[in-house]
Amino acid sequence: MNYPQDTPAATIMTVDDTVENLELLEEMLVSAGYRVLQFPRGELAIRAALRNPPDLILLDVMMPYMNGYQVCRTLKQDESLSDIPVIFISALGDAESKVKAFTEGGVDYVSKPFQEKEVLARIRTHLELRRARKNLQDHKSHLEELVRERTYDLNQAQKVANIGSWKLTLADDMIVLSEQACVIMGFGDESAPCNAPIPLEQWMAKIHPDDRQKVWDIWHEAKNKFTDGYAIAYRVLKENKTIWVHEDARFEMDKDGRPLRAIGTVQDVTERRAHLEALEKQNEALREIAWTQSHVVRAPLVRLMGLVAVLDDDHFAGMDRAEIFMEIIRAANELDGIIRDISLKTDQIFKPGETE
Repeated sequence: MNYPQDTPAATIMTVDDTVENLELLEEMLVSAGYRVLQFPRGELAIRAALRNPPDLILLDVMMPYMNGYQVCRTLKQDESLSDIPVIFISALGDAESKVKAFTEGGVDYVSKPFQEKEVLARIRTHLELRRARKNLQDHKSHLEELVRERTYDLNQAQKVANIGSWKLTLADDMIVLSEQACVIMGFGDESAPCNAPIPLEQWMAKIHPDDRQKVWDIWHEAKNKFTDGYAIAYRVLKENKTIWVHEDARFEMDKDGRPLRAIGTVQDVTERRAHLEALEKQNEALREIAWTQSHVVRAPLVRLMGLVAVLDDDHFAGMDRAEIFMEIIRAANELDGIIRDISLKTDQIFKPGETE
């Protein structure tokens, strides 16, 4: 067998109570490039395999104290040894013996006297099969680890955004929720999120009674009219308090364009909604100030402009210039007071409880 320079030779364990058979197998296997471990009794082979598992075992059937079937059964019961291929080599050539060998976990059976090329070919085949299984298992484990990492990253991202995902199967109206969706809707918490599908009715029961019919109507309209999806905001009853959520959904269709599944997100928008409502109140207060004060400002401003125009007229009909200046000052002070009042009210809007 030709191995790449960076690949160690496979280790073959031979178990036979006949010394001549062990020597014959060793010579054959070493010549083929394998490392060989020899044992005359089954119990010795088992202890050695537990310390240093081989890549393949050649096992005789008829041995004292512990026969090959018992050895194979013991090996297969140990998780660390169960995947090691066992090839039986025996003088027993009847069908019953072969069937028993496979029943106990053997992967192949070679009758004595054996042909060297046949044994080496079977060894090579089972080593390659084991290597392929191991590569497949390693690849599977790698993919599972990637899935775990991506799931963790997704859960963390959903926590940061306070948004969860869900999937509803329309055939049974059962919803599968992400960890954060469970938390948002109040079906679990971060230490114990729900991990099983829930009925659609259970989801609907979480919705505030005043919003439930609205959500139900939008849901049925979107499903029955085969729309792409919908978006809606509504209130949810959670732990004796009310929160606002925004739900966005899309449908997966069958080949006839009928919805099979709904996939969507639900986001806690309570803080954002409260912030927007506060901004709207501020804007409304500012609009009120602007509307009211614009009329108040206009009166002294018009008077001030008129007085300045009089001063600019060479024919102000003998009016007392000092009196005109005093009137201008009074109008200016009145205008300044109005502007200060507007500034104070504006500050109180943006900094409630603070005064100038």
